[in-house]
Amino acid sequence: AGDNGAANAGNYGAANAGDNGAANAGNYGAANAGDNGAANAGYRGAANAGDNGVAIVSNEGKVKGGLGCILIARNIEYNFDTNRYEVTDWACAIVDGEKIKADTWYHLVDGELKEYQD
Repeated sequence: AGDNGAANAGNYGAANAGDNGAANAGNYGAANAGDNGAANAGYRGAANAGDNGVAIVSNEGKVKGGLGCILIARNIEYNFDTNRYEVTDWACAIVDGEKIKADTWYHLVDGELKEYQD
């Protein structure tokens, strides 16, 4: 999708949206959005957003973004006692270029965003 557009892809797919756009990919997928955009990927997916965007990923995924981007990683699990999915762990940070670097992959480790190592 171009600027201001929305792109969606299913499991194992790739979704790309331009500036101010939204990209959503399912499990094992990749979502990429430009500046001021939002990218969301499911289980073991990858989400990347440009400056001042938002990148969100679920269980065992990875996120990265440009300066001012908000990175969010969370784990969810099904709770049979309550009969619903619940967040079991999460972390959120802003890419400031110092503590959280721009264009660097991060993943959730014990409630913190840690640099992803291949």
